[in-house]
Amino acid sequence: MANVERVNGFKPVKHLNGSPLSGSIETFYHAAGTTVTHDLFVGDLVYLSGTGDASGIPGVVVATAGKGNPIVGVIVGIKAQPAHLDRNNWIDGADEGYVLVDVDPSVVLEAQVDDTLTYTDLYNNTNMVQTQAGSRVSGASGQEIDATVNTSATNQLKIVGFPQREDNTIALADNKAYVTINYHVLAGNMAGL
Repeated sequence: MANVERVNGFKPVKHLNGSPLSGSIETFYHAAGTTVTHDLFVGDLVYLSGTGDASGIPGVVVATAGKGNPIVGVIVGIKAQPAHLDRNNWIDGADEGYVLVDVDPSVVLEAQVDDTLTYTDLYNNTNMVQTQAGSRVSGASGQEIDATVNTSATNQLKIVGFPQREDNTIALADNKAYVTINYHVLAGNMAGL
């Protein structure tokens, strides 16, 4: 059975140690005009922007795909924007707002692969890829898992498994996979910013 092409970013599903998903959710700020070309969606991987709000909440922007580009976590929620109450699952890249980010380095994320991954790719590293802009209608993120794998320690993601479901056929295009953030800002193997 063919897999359904449904790009919707990264979703926390469990922890590596087998404990139930609890998450370590932190509030981050997105400054107005920080990334005009990239709206922020639930499911987007993000990185620290070097900005912050007046009360000291650190800023984030959409993560840049590719080796050596660290990640701080995944957006799991958007705080209400008083000027834009119609936007509950995205922030315009030109607007300021607040996002809820799961920053736990041990969280396992599910996402669609931009091509195909198989069991031989397990425990190798890869990157995220922005295959679409994201949808202002559905709020779906446009990020996926890059199907190009290798052993580079500075790749963004590590492949740790596959959802065992009827709607996920391994080794066919657009299959879903489980990953952890390999190049994580909070991981012990990364140099300070």
